[in-house]
Amino acid sequence: MKIGFISLGCAKALVDTEIMMGKLRQEGHTIVPSLEEADLVVINTCAFLKEAREEGFSTIEEVVEKGKPVVVAGCMVNWLGKKLRRKFPSLISLVGTEDIERITEAIKGKIPHSESYYLPTSRTPRLLSTPPTWAYMKISEGCSRRCSFCIIPKIRGPYRSREIDDLVQEAKILEERGVAEINLISQDSTYFGRERGENLKQLLEALLRSTRKVRFRLLYLYPSSVVDEILPLFSHPRLLSYFDIPFQHSHPEVLRSMGRPGSGEDYLRLIEKIRQRVEDATIRTSLIVGFPTEGREEFRHLVAWVKRAEIDRLGVFKYSREKGSSAWPLGDPVSEKEKEKRMGEVLEVQREISLRKHRKMVGRVMEVLVEGRVQDGIYFTRSSHFAPEVDGGIYVLGELKGPWARVKITHAHPYDLEGEAL
Repeated sequence: MKIGFISLGCAKALVDTEIMMGKLRQEGHTIVPSLEEADLVVINTCAFLKEAREEGFSTIEEVVEKGKPVVVAGCMVNWLGKKLRRKFPSLISLVGTEDIERITEAIKGKIPHSESYYLPTSRTPRLLSTPPTWAYMKISEGCSRRCSFCIIPKIRGPYRSREIDDLVQEAKILEERGVAEINLISQDSTYFGRERGENLKQLLEALLRSTRKVRFRLLYLYPSSVVDEILPLFSHPRLLSYFDIPFQHSHPEVLRSMGRPGSGEDYLRLIEKIRQRVEDATIRTSLIVGFPTEGREEFRHLVAWVKRAEIDRLGVFKYSREKGSSAWPLGDPVSEKEKEKRMGEVLEVQREISLRKHRKMVGRVMEVLVEGRVQDGIYFTRSSHFAPEVDGGIYVLGELKGPWARVKITHAHPYDLEGEAL
């Protein structure tokens, strides 16, 4: 059977999609890039925010209206399975996040339902969908934090770490396949191994010790868990000096009502510590505007904090009131119009910061990972300063062979750089 895929949501969901594609290919099916030539379409969904659910519903409706048999998978199945069945009675089946390896049953009309939580291994079939030079590697499933705005623990269950030896084996497999950069992903990478008396430092040391060339980027670090013990590891040339730390806010009262530790002042001290101890560190964060306890004073505090922090990469989300979250009783007093205005103001401040930082890079020679040709003589690349998909990159004029190449930066933009091949 020819099967097409649509993957919505985060990188962790993309890995789930790759596992389903790998399983189906292993069973003799053909994965096709065009939905028109597909005999059946699998849509992997996200349920984290209202906008993500709306995208999921509209995508399913669009494909169903084309007359294609559809299987829906992912977080929306866990969270809204009954609603999906009522709204789209023609669906072949629903596949929750714990059942993705049973996708071969699902395309035959069976609805799998596991009683236990799922955790992939290095032996799990997987068909990579990213460029050949890089890949994601999921180090855990679920989350045991209790952020008041988030429903992920209810959707994906508690935090479960993969075995260090198994992750080492997967890293070796990816390296043998020619992957040059592995992006380690999790709901909270700093929580790794805690339930087994292990820790992130042990994992990073094992990965670096057991591989030869591949480089590692660590994504999603919980602010209060970026411990001193891991900072020296970033002097290793194959651990990229990139810190993805979602601070979410700066005002202590807003953070408290979010169920987040610390304060904006604590976060500034952490940022300064990283910059002092890790050479050429890049710091990325995400913030939420419009949380119910964020009044005008709290928002002004956040804008002032962004100016002081001078974060390298910053994303902003509008607060989404989620039924089932502990913040639900707080209501949603900030209007959508006001949330949009606040988001725009933060992004405008960050735009100026980013442009100023990028201008300082003009004239530098950097080693970049080649992702592919944009057009004749122009390539899209990334240095250690850019994470895949969420950040920009470096557009390079000239011919590059990769996977790694040296380029000279020639022009700066707020979110991207331009360079020339050396």
